Amino acid sequence: MSSSQSVLMPRIGSYTVGVTDVLIVAFAFVAFSILRNRARGKLPPGPPGVPLLGNLFDFPAEFAPDAYLAMSKKYGDVFSLHVLGQTFVVLNSATAAIDILEKRSSNYSDRPPSILIEMTGWNWALVLKRYGERWRRVRREIWQHFHPNALGQHRAAQITECRRFLRRLLKDYGTVDLPNQTMQLFSATNLTIVHGLPYKDMSQKFINDLVASEEGFAEVFGPSTFIVELFPWLRHLPAWVPGMGWRNKVAEWTDESTALLDGPWIAAKNALARGEIRPSILTELMDRASQLEGEEAKTEELIVKEITSSIYGAGTDTGAATLYSFFCAMLIYPEVQKRAQAELDAVIGPDRLPEYSDRASLPYINAVVKEVLRWHNVSPLGASHCAMEEDEYRGWRIPKGSIVTANIWGILHDPDVYPEPHVFRPERYWKDGKVVTDGLDPATVVFGFGRRICPGRYFGEDSLFINISSILQVYDILPALDKSGKPIPVVAKKTSGALSLLEPFEYRIKPRSEAALALIPDDF
Repeated sequence: MSSSQSVLMPRIGSYTVGVTDVLIVAFAFVAFSILRNRARGKLPPGPPGVPLLGNLFDFPAEFAPDAYLAMSKKYGDVFSLHVLGQTFVVLNSATAAIDILEKRSSNYSDRPPSILIEMTGWNWALVLKRYGERWRRVRREIWQHFHPNALGQHRAAQITECRRFLRRLLKDYGTVDLPNQTMQLFSATNLTIVHGLPYKDMSQKFINDLVASEEGFAEVFGPSTFIVELFPWLRHLPAWVPGMGWRNKVAEWTDESTALLDGPWIAAKNALARGEIRPSILTELMDRASQLEGEEAKTEELIVKEITSSIYGAGTDTGAATLYSFFCAMLIYPEVQKRAQAELDAVIGPDRLPEYSDRASLPYINAVVKEVLRWHNVSPLGASHCAMEEDEYRGWRIPKGSIVTANIWGILHDPDVYPEPHVFRPERYWKDGKVVTDGLDPATVVFGFGRRICPGRYFGEDSLFINISSILQVYDILPALDKSGKPIPVVAKKTSGALSLLEPFEYRIKPRSEAALALIPDDF
């Protein structure tokens, strides 16, 4: 027997245990688990499924949030799916999400265990980190730098990078690489605030690594790898076994995770050694770490790396993708663009760019920010929570270890809450010259719930305000023209996956006037 066969077929005494035997035992365990769950109480309703495999074939292959929202119309705003003994609970209303994930956050602050996160090293990221003391420490440090009273210290960097972005857009109105430029905008902002990097050290490689990690992240949590989370022992099977092709990608995914963790960190350490680093979150934390010695100092430095890399990774891609969707919305809904520009003209006039001090005087711009967050939220299912202990909700039992997911996209696109949800309509929050959220404020949903809510949420809204208001003050966002000079229609096409991006679209950008052109600074 070869060594590979001995791994697949361990021996117990004189009996060779084969893959078939393992599957039989696994299915017996699953059957036992299902019968035990039924005996212990009623679970939330859901599709009936099939024997043993449960709802394995009910998990949507394409854009799950829309499918879950459709299921909720049949089974209610809280429904469950069951696969091989594992319970999945999907929350499709803000009420249910707040009741369970917010009000009972002490029981739902953990993340589900994931064999692939461990294999690829993604457990350094705050959003994926298991609940515990290390998670609390990392999140506490991030919150201390991004709570509302701390935002003022970051605004100079946000404005500087916003105006650099305006200058780059000027280089070529029609063919600028907008996805990459929005990434460069948020990357540079975060590298300044978080890592203190000099502008000359802000490499395109950081953006390339982040984009690659996004794609790898989507694959890690894709349907082809789903089964290994249910049966972790499958990771020991060779890649040539049918369905195990993902094994060949693990090293690549690990490299992508490591590049995102290490790239900006190493650049910052090099700048620090040269004496060229600027005051930043990293320098503040490293000053504290420098007071320690030995293993304690090494551990603290690793924590600082996790903190800074988590902020950079999470804040750059989501901010860039959200701003990119704003451009798309302005092309499809030009009347919104005109109304927002009219407010800017009335409040600010033609002689300067917006400042943060203008925010309270620009209610329609603030309504646009809210609708951008709702219309195309980048993380449509957020990150799943895990029930740390058994719970009961509305008379249903939620077993310990259940994976609980808030359908953020579904909540924000429920026509009962947001009429015509696929229409970009800032007027939902704008009434009598004020921002009013008579219904559901998207900001209370899109950033997550409970103790796992995004600690950078106020900073994210700040960034969207200054960039959206500045872009609309200077530029008209227009459809591209075909060869005959006719506007090319734009359709918002979203991608599936853990992160949902808009597919590329064509556009034109031009200054609103010569006076607007003069507002763009040329000293960056």
